[in-house]
Amino acid sequence: MNVRPIQPISIWTPQGEKSLTYLALADFFDYHFDNGAGKVTYKLIAMEGEPEAAVDYVVNNLEIPSDVIQQWGESDDVIWDYVATNLGLTLI
Repeated sequence: MNVRPIQPISIWTPQGEKSLTYLALADFFDYHFDNGAGKVTYKLIAMEGEPEAAVDYVVNNLEIPSDVIQQWGESDDVIWDYVATNLGLTLI
């Protein structure tokens, strides 16, 4: 699983307000390089103390359109940028 820091965002949980500080791209699936779309599973994570105490507060899938898949090469940056932009997040 790949993880990158984000500008913190706050959400409300049953345990109160939490600050999410990391975006993880956990799984790329159902993607095709023949003009088809794909999907990615993302997680929004809060570090609560030590790295072992990371908690996934949001886990969901996002469709990646075919034009973005076609730009995907050796670097996953195009996928990171697409996911962050669509979720309204800022990678830091």
